[in-house]
Amino acid sequence: MHKSVFFLFFIGLLSIAPLQSQVIRIPEKFDFMSSPDQYGISTLLRLYFEKYQYQAVIMTDVTEKTLSKRIAPNEYGVIIKKKSNFFITRIQVFILDYEGNEIAISPEGTSREKEFRYAYIEATRAAMDQFTTLKNRTLFTTSTTESEPTTTTPEPQLILEGKAPLPERKVTLEQYLDARTLSEHTIGLYEQKGLAPILVLYKTSSRDCFLVTQNNAPKGVFLYRNQQWFWEYYEENQLRIVPQYISGL
Repeated sequence: MHKSVFFLFFIGLLSIAPLQSQVIRIPEKFDFMSSPDQYGISTLLRLYFEKYQYQAVIMTDVTEKTLSKRIAPNEYGVIIKKKSNFFITRIQVFILDYEGNEIAISPEGTSREKEFRYAYIEATRAAMDQFTTLKNRTLFTTSTTESEPTTTTPEPQLILEGKAPLPERKVTLEQYLDARTLSEHTIGLYEQKGLAPILVLYKTSSRDCFLVTQNNAPKGVFLYRNQQWFWEYYEENQLRIVPQYISGL
């Protein structure tokens, strides 16, 4: 009986032991941090690597800039690239070899949380949750890097429930629109190389909803859901819902 229990316990240990022998080194302080393991991001990364059955170690007193000097030829390092503005925080996780070559890149994790702590945690989780190279445990068996999937921007779509589509309205939406702050309360959406905004957004109490004007006239709302902006407005008593791709919002 005791032998059987010990055997099952031993098998259980094997099932949770890291499958990969290579060590992944995580700096205690990334470039965007003002203190070691700020917001618990380094610890969060270590837990994710261990979840995916990799050996990961947080290096005490090591920053992202000095990490490369502390990695041995059979080890790997982690850096984070962050882009953020008032509206959104974006994070990507990079795996480097000891020569500084990028061997794997996570998709971009995003967060619209206002507080830095929750924004960094949510964006890091999103990046690691989508990091299929780690999840499939193929990090050291493939030389290809994983980044955000390249997608072709779809043509404007009409989403109506139970009604025939209206003729498509002539609105240039096939490219990303550039968001630029106009005032404390308004944001302009510009076409590429445009000198004047084609739409003006007015802030509301929600960061995921803007009132829209076009040529100084009300023109529906912009809503953010499922990682995508949608422009909703009425035309000839029919609701139009158009996906819109916006840079900087």
